Amino acid sequence: MKTPLFCMLIFVLVSLFSCGALPETYELRFPAPPLLRQEILGPPSWHLEWYDAGGTQQEADVSSWARVSLPELWASPILAWPYWPEKDIPPGLFYPAGAIFPFDARGGTVTLSWEAGAAAVFYRELARARNTENPLRTPVYFDWPRFRTLLREEAPEELRADPWLADWKSIAEKTSASGFRKTLLKAETTPMAVPIPHNGPWLAGSPFRPPESWEVGETVQIPVTIRPELFVCPGGVLSVSKEAWMWREFR
Repeated sequence: MKTPLFCMLIFVLVSLFSCGALPETYELRFPAPPLLRQEILGPPSWHLEWYDAGGTQQEADVSSWARVSLPELWASPILAWPYWPEKDIPPGLFYPAGAIFPFDARGGTVTLSWEAGAAAVFYRELARARNTENPLRTPVYFDWPRFRTLLREEAPEELRADPWLADWKSIAEKTSASGFRKTLLKAETTPMAVPIPHNGPWLAGSPFRPPESWEVGETVQIPVTIRPELFVCPGGVLSVSKEAWMWREFR
């Protein structure tokens, strides 16, 4: 997937055939939270991470609306981490929504989605794993439309259902070292036996995972990735890692 002119070509086409001159700033549209998540936790706040028009990384915390400047000459990621300060749930526990600019832009609007959140995190990991011996093997030149089609249509079934089951850091490191290939797309999980401390419904940190109806006293097998997995019920938050689990009741 080494196409150094691809992103530039698409960007030029978008620029020419959208609305004439490029906007100075873009409005960000956030995805709707899963309905049950909103019923239990309420509407989220969002922690934004993006690159501005000068290529400098920026961060901001917003409620439901934002307008930002974005780079004009290369593809760049936007991440939006949902969080609930009133529930002591900080940014980074729930998986993010995201976008890859300019592919998710129409006119002066960038539409963020849960699907593109995984792509934006992969972009960030590719940037961190940059191969200095091959300067073209960077996220700027990556074929993002093709990657997202692969993830949506040709990845293993588990990953098509929930892209957060992948180890995106490891995939980025292997891509940086030897190039991207479809066989890198696979789920990487370890089952953990966890006693359930409260009645459900239980909501995962991933927006793709359906609610669970676990009840207090049950012991269930939870697939855990390289990062702790978060589950929320009306009574509190359950965090599960490969080493341990922790339960915290809401105040």
